[in-house]
Amino acid sequence: MKTFAERLKYAMDHSSMSQTVLAEKSGASKAAISQYLAGRNIPNWERIKVLANVTGVTADFLMGYEETATADEVFIPVKKISTKAAARCMGKSEQFVRAGLQRGVLPFGNAVRGTGTRWNYYINPMRFKEYVGNAVFNEFFGVTP
Repeated sequence: MKTFAERLKYAMDHSSMSQTVLAEKSGASKAAISQYLAGRNIPNWERIKVLANVTGVTADFLMGYEETATADEVFIPVKKISTKAAARCMGKSEQFVRAGLQRGVLPFGNAVRGTGTRWNYYINPMRFKEYVGNAVFNEFFGVTP
């Protein structure tokens, strides 16, 4: 991965994030995200830091200064975590996880208002692993270190 666009796409894929969600979470417009991914534009340093934080990678990785996406990058074969799976892993109710994501108090994901009264939930596997701990995460999801 040599370009900012390739690295941003990798970060989005790694965190299972769409352009729309990235735009909402980062405060950038959908058009700006599209420009970044097409390689037509590179954001300023402040926006890069926000994009990195939202996708769970380092700003240095997005700029090509680092080869690994995170300081302690470990391959996590889990791409998507449902609110139900997260709740079971934590020993909490699904409503606890949903409410925490909606209110922004759980640091491993977010909730975006959908149509009507529905919500769309996103849980970043790397941040969730940090939150519950390596041992709990690996045992629950059957990941061998």
